[in-house]
Amino acid sequence: MNVIVYIHGGAFQFGAGIGYEPHYILDSEDFVYVSINYRLGPLGFASTGDDVLPGNNGLKDQVAALKWVQRNIAAFGGNPGSVTIAGMSAGGASVHYHVLSPMSVGLFNRGIAESGSAFCGWAYTENTIQKTKELAESLGCPTYYSKDTVKCLRSRPALAIANSLKNFMPWKYNPFTPFGPTVETGGTERFLTDLPENLPAQNVPLLFSFTQDDGLYPAAEFISLEETLVDMESKWNDILPFILDYNNTISDESLKPEIAQKIKTFYFGNNTVSVNTKKEVVEMFTDRLFKEPVARAAQHLASINTSPVYFYEFSYRGKYSLSDKYSKTGSSEGMGVSHGDDTMYVIKTRYGNPHDNVEDAKLIPVMVNIWSSFAKTGVPDVGNSVVWSPVSKNPSDPLKLIKITQNQTFEPQEYSNPGNYKFWSTLPLTEFPAAVNPSETINHNEL
Repeated sequence: MNVIVYIHGGAFQFGAGIGYEPHYILDSEDFVYVSINYRLGPLGFASTGDDVLPGNNGLKDQVAALKWVQRNIAAFGGNPGSVTIAGMSAGGASVHYHVLSPMSVGLFNRGIAESGSAFCGWAYTENTIQKTKELAESLGCPTYYSKDTVKCLRSRPALAIANSLKNFMPWKYNPFTPFGPTVETGGTERFLTDLPENLPAQNVPLLFSFTQDDGLYPAAEFISLEETLVDMESKWNDILPFILDYNNTISDESLKPEIAQKIKTFYFGNNTVSVNTKKEVVEMFTDRLFKEPVARAAQHLASINTSPVYFYEFSYRGKYSLSDKYSKTGSSEGMGVSHGDDTMYVIKTRYGNPHDNVEDAKLIPVMVNIWSSFAKTGVPDVGNSVVWSPVSKNPSDPLKLIKITQNQTFEPQEYSNPGNYKFWSTLPLTEFPAAVNPSETINHNEL
């Protein structure tokens, strides 16, 4: 039988495999379904930058699980030669990382990444060694010798380590991934040997996706309270680099206020951030945290590999949404299609039961079919009438995708500027290669 290994999301800081159960995917199909846990937050991603604590322990846990699957899954009726790794959010970013890591070569055959990629600002951590020192100091641990630091941290309660995360989140749990994947500078077996964009990729079929209003996580938390929006407006230049996770990738610190203002003008024009601009807040989060980097990852991988990369956009809003969980006012009805909303139609989640609603229930077999056909053949299927073209091999072509609509139809689309890439790539942030558009890069005399 084909195997699906599900990697849970949760910003690399929280979550557990038990929260994602195989109820829908196994109702009609025969698979062996595996869900895994991995170390999170500083426990999974702190690093001293040497062989004492090289970093990426959480991702190495995932590798250990995938190796276990290779050795043992046949005993459960699974075929180790047909393993699909799948995940949403940090799980989706993890899938992309396994495609890039030398440690994961040969451990899987296909990948499904929903609303996450290694190119997302939150999925790659800068200054990890410095942060690990600060964490140790806050818990009264020495930082001169790595061995002493790690020995001391091991003696501290796990809860104290987890609680110290708030020191790295200057505004309301943001940035939401203070400790996550990073390039390893020490150690012999390195999971990540270079920046994601510089690494060769395993040549396997991939399926990427984003949702229409992906940025409702974390935006639902902000837009449901008026005072939060007022706070956002008044502290804009200071908090934006944290909530959009570019604080550590500004190429020149003196450009900080200009970058924040450029983003504000682009999304809000002359308007202030308020209850009247909720839609713009969500769009900004959606583009920066999910749509732009996920589309860029899919286009990049399609251009360097011969295996196909497929893409869909999920634009169906059902009765339940992950954003309800974050909205301070309860229901987030009318806000849009949140981060994670597609997952609940394939896998049983804790935040939504599509069987509760007749229309929603109709979508379950359709979404299950996309996953199961892809996990079996490497080609996703939405019925014979729709031609699902893979992403073009030329990264400057529009992004080809299938849009899953509110009417549960499947519309082939081409996006020439997914997530407003053209705007973001002109900002002086190190995640965008300067060569893309040198003429439009901000320079001092313009400002």
